[in-house]
Amino acid sequence: MSVYTWLADVLTLTRLGVAGVVVYLGITQGATAFAHVVALVVFAWVTDGLDGPLARRGNRPTRLGRYEFIADVALTWATFAYLTLAGFIPWLLAVIYTVLAMVVVALAQRKSVMVAFMRPIDLTSGLIALRHAPELTLLFLAWLLGLGLVHWRRTQRRITNWVRDLYAFLRGKSRSR
Repeated sequence: MSVYTWLADVLTLTRLGVAGVVVYLGITQGATAFAHVVALVVFAWVTDGLDGPLARRGNRPTRLGRYEFIADVALTWATFAYLTLAGFIPWLLAVIYTVLAMVVVALAQRKSVMVAFMRPIDLTSGLIALRHAPELTLLFLAWLLGLGLVHWRRTQRRITNWVRDLYAFLRGKSRSR
């Protein structure tokens, strides 16, 4: 295993650890930990932007590469859980949205459909963070913009696939896997 693939795995594992810490902070400290949670989540998403390029530079599969998306899902839902535990999102809304996501994703069995449910959480999280921790949020938005520009073609392709898969699912059609 090369240093690059090892680092990519460490960054993926870091997101899972941050997800756990974020939920823990929601349970133990609630809204008082908001700035810390924003900083942790920003750090975790930065690791997401770095693990892929490092893995590709290693020229061999990483041990945790197949779990990278699971780490992303865990971080997104941990953030959602924190916002709910801290009182920023009503419990009933969080439960309904989570159950709806679980049912639709189970029926569709498409990664892109899961991503379609993750993006509103990301957007909501960003809007709440922009209101309560604007300096950290603006820094993260600058990072996202830079990442989007560097990986423009890949981003464009992914967004097209997400929209197409979600549209096909909503129309009752399923693309071959």
